[in-house]
Amino acid sequence: MSIEVIIEDEQSFAEAIRDVRNDGDDTTYVICGHDDGNPNRIKVLYTGSDTSEIGSRMDSAEMMYGLARYETKFDMSTTVKFVYIRWIGESVAVGKKGRYGVVHGSISSRFTPFHTTVEASAQEDLDNEKILQILDETAGTKSKVLEMDQIPERQMRGFTQTQLPQREAKKGFSVSAVASKGAEVEFAQDVYEAVSRVRDNEDSTSWMVAGYQDANPKGPVVCMGSGEGGLSELTACLDESIPMYGLYRVTHTDMDDITTVKFVYIMWVRNKTKPMTRAKISTHKGIAEEVFTPSHVMVFASELADISERDIMDKIRQQSGSK
Repeated sequence: MSIEVIIEDEQSFAEAIRDVRNDGDDTTYVICGHDDGNPNRIKVLYTGSDTSEIGSRMDSAEMMYGLARYETKFDMSTTVKFVYIRWIGESVAVGKKGRYGVVHGSISSRFTPFHTTVEASAQEDLDNEKILQILDETAGTKSKVLEMDQIPERQMRGFTQTQLPQREAKKGFSVSAVASKGAEVEFAQDVYEAVSRVRDNEDSTSWMVAGYQDANPKGPVVCMGSGEGGLSELTACLDESIPMYGLYRVTHTDMDDITTVKFVYIMWVRNKTKPMTRAKISTHKGIAEEVFTPSHVMVFASELADISERDIMDKIRQQSGSK
């Protein structure tokens, strides 16, 4: 299945996006959806001037996408912010989420740049006040510091506290993350968000993959798919022409019948990748590991046969001493 999306009536789409980005135009949002249920085709469904009506436009049985313009105020100044909206209706079947998920990287790239992403499945998720609060937090104009008695006892699943390396905060919109060793490359905001979903105890997302946009080794690296299925769903999203990265979540039950969550970091570079491209992306190793680790298993693959559920579980059992 192709991971690229085609815009039905490209001119209408371009005009709608341009109007939303134009501060002098009344249009503040555009909403797109799949054309006749085709995962690889989307079209403009709605435009409007009142962002409070966006939620009412969404269909609980569909996956939809939008760009909206908001104004935030801080220290007596007003700033325009753009939000990319990914709507996953509550009634969307799991299989459909998987089929549509593999093209999401291509879809989101058509709405860039934007300051933040909002994923929603209910109308209240798109309430103006909630989105403005997210924008304030993203911009650092709203305090997110908790008092000591407000901090819950939280721990990244699959790791004990002593195993957790200290990581710097991930960079957000329009900021290139730079590794302490290696070359600079930008990882898009949707990559960080997809990684967070895979690591989130409350989220059903079990895998994500990211790759170099337009197969350009200079980047940026964008999310090209995520889903709730198994390893075969992840590998189906890998493109032979693009170096890619992936994060996969599995569960393991040891000899004492204790089940823990494990993470697998995958780096995908085909043998036929051009030597210059291979050399360029090798300099990104440090920053890529900052994004996708910690992990329990690392897989460096050049063929699909290198990514085996059996081999992964064997490595996990060896590490846990259950083999």
